Amino acid sequence: MAERSKFHYWVLALVFLISCILYLMTKMLGIDWGEKRIGLAIADDSLAQPYGLVGEFAELEKVIEKEGVEKVVLGLPEGKHEKQVRALARKIEALGIPVVFRSEILTSREALQKAIEAGKSKKSRRQLDALSAALLLQEHLDNPK
Repeated sequence: MAERSKFHYWVLALVFLISCILYLMTKMLGIDWGEKRIGLAIADDSLAQPYGLVGEFAELEKVIEKEGVEKVVLGLPEGKHEKQVRALARKIEALGIPVVFRSEILTSREALQKAIEAGKSKKSRRQLDALSAALLLQEHLDNPK
């Protein structure tokens, strides 16, 4: 009986390990929506990286297709823009891509602070929306809910 119990323990441990590896191999896109531009970040392992900016949904759709995105982590603002972000989520889900919401409170401020600490020039700070998306995505990778 003890041998069977050890076997079950190892099978469960192996299944858990495989599910963790598959989760980390899922290509994810982080999105920080803005009125003027949409910041993007990508992760296909446990590290989110800023990807760039797009201006409209058609561009976002091309990135999703090109990168083989399997899941989207979308920053959800509080207040007047929440409705627009939820509409964007519905469009993404219509492509067959699941969407997870993360609060985006303070991500832009945190991204600006990190850019200043890293000595980024004002010109390179235009990519703050992509950095904000990376922070959202990394938060999800570190603490999926």
